[in-house]
Amino acid sequence: MADEKHGRRFKQKVYWAVTASRGCLFGSSLSDSAGHAGLKGAYGVFQQETAAHAPDYVPETVTLDGWESTRWAWQQLFPGITWILCFLHEVIKVRDGCRSLPTLRYDLIEGLWHIYHAVTKRQFAQRLRRFLEGLDTETLPDTLKKRLLRLPEKSTLFQRAYDFPEAYRTSNQVDRPMNYLDHILYAMQGFHGSWDTAEKEVRALALLWNFHPFCRKTRQQKDGCLCPFEQLNGFRYQNDWMRNFLIASSLNGRRPLTKSPHTN
Repeated sequence: MADEKHGRRFKQKVYWAVTASRGCLFGSSLSDSAGHAGLKGAYGVFQQETAAHAPDYVPETVTLDGWESTRWAWQQLFPGITWILCFLHEVIKVRDGCRSLPTLRYDLIEGLWHIYHAVTKRQFAQRLRRFLEGLDTETLPDTLKKRLLRLPEKSTLFQRAYDFPEAYRTSNQVDRPMNYLDHILYAMQGFHGSWDTAEKEVRALALLWNFHPFCRKTRQQKDGCLCPFEQLNGFRYQNDWMRNFLIASSLNGRRPLTKSPHTN
């Protein structure tokens, strides 16, 4: 799944393109715009590095929030990929549309999650239809009602996930690490150096997320698992998280540093 985090560099907006899955960050790069070309370039870093590491790898699906430029970029980088609309974003938008009406907010959110838990496409469509029929008895703000009435247009985009049982249907896997990135970016007060420096910063933060040690309680719940890297790969190189990080990120000569012609 993929999403963008908005930030600033010298008071100018930048867009932090993040690709995530199974608790780890796989792509982390910056774009100076949220348009087609900018996001294609940012997500293209993930595509290029993946191709260098595993030439035969082709993702089947990607879960997105629906931003047209993000969808376009992924379809250009991985022709034939199926994009799935994140259901969680719809729930959040509905929740935010009726914050001052707690009873209505609870009923709508419960109804939406009931639709989400449908087992088949047919059941999903049936539950959505009944949900919308029940809105006739409710007094809704106009903007909220218009949003809910647009759900049938998006229904097929939600239902695509049923063709790929292992695909993500919500963006939790990218939202959670992006919360961490958001805190770091706030503490940094944005990016202040060159573009190259900012790129290195976002890559370093992605690596730190992948190798940060779980707290004691989480390790107990995960049978002693040390960090997201181990959770994904099923092993660790060293028990010390920093040693584990340095060994895993060394690339083992896969991408050797360019030597100076004056170096012996």
